[in-house]
Amino acid sequence: MPVSGRIVSSSRFILLGVVSLLFLLWTAAPTLAEVRKSKSRVTHKNITKNKTDKKKIAKIVKKKPKPASRGVEAKAVYCVNLRSNQTLLSRNADQQLPVASLTKLVTALVALDQLPLDRKVTVPDHIKTIPKSVVGLKAGDSLSVMDLLHGLLIGSGNDCAETLACAVPGGSKTFIAAMNKKVKSIGAQRTVFYTPSGLDQKTPNTKEGKKTVDVDSNVSTAREIATIAGTAFSNPTIRSICLKKNHVLASSSKPGGYSVKNTNKLLRDNLPLIGGKTGFTARAGHCLATEFTPGRNIFLIVVLGSPDHFRDTRLVYHKALKETNRIRLSPTTTPPRLAARTN
Repeated sequence: MPVSGRIVSSSRFILLGVVSLLFLLWTAAPTLAEVRKSKSRVTHKNITKNKTDKKKIAKIVKKKPKPASRGVEAKAVYCVNLRSNQTLLSRNADQQLPVASLTKLVTALVALDQLPLDRKVTVPDHIKTIPKSVVGLKAGDSLSVMDLLHGLLIGSGNDCAETLACAVPGGSKTFIAAMNKKVKSIGAQRTVFYTPSGLDQKTPNTKEGKKTVDVDSNVSTAREIATIAGTAFSNPTIRSICLKKNHVLASSSKPGGYSVKNTNKLLRDNLPLIGGKTGFTARAGHCLATEFTPGRNIFLIVVLGSPDHFRDTRLVYHKALKETNRIRLSPTTTPPRLAARTN
């Protein structure tokens, strides 16, 4: 066969092959498209499923089981309706426990017994050694007894307690002795004070050649603190100070004085609070003594050794309200203490 003939035959063969290939591709195109669509549907389905699974997991994580409602967690609780002299709630009320800065209610009572409100008192030189919480009094400064009482009861200033105690003849030891005598006179026989602030007293001691430290805490019971707090809140000066949210202590040497804020957060609540004092040390935990006047009732509530003294007091207050709904009070009987307050 001539060369030209062979070239024509080869060209025809190549052309036929190209045409066949194009035909195969054309017929396979719908199948490939279906495969792509199928893969796309599967991918979309998987993505949607994954999103749904993630949402379900997120919902499961969010729906954590609700913690069981906690009751009053304080070590000791005592609530009395002073109008009827009826105990509404009591737990470990006679257990002797550290009372921390609830001590300052007695500090205030003794200061009022022995010092005129307008007397100027000089801050002692050792005031820098007094641990927190403190107002920040400067040694040598001069403040009135009234302002020191504000720092004592509003800011729970340990430095204010020490300054007041040092102001009486005989100093801090004489003042503490007067505090112990005061509480005994009102029936608190299991209450003992070592410091005017509520801080623990640390005394170096040597036993068998070893140096140790004895720690004495101011102690009382929830029932006796109720008696002490009732006496303190009956005093118009103490009661009016305890209801203030803040105050500025006038100073003879510090411009602007000393600003203090009340440590009692219950003042922010819409409760008929007429007196309150907080307390805390590592040994005592959180303590709180409060007095409320819901309607014709007078609740005095004490919680000692609480992880959350404000929460516990709120719970006791509402329990006391429920309890009084089941108790009938005589409309003609007015206890002596209530009568004294209304005069």
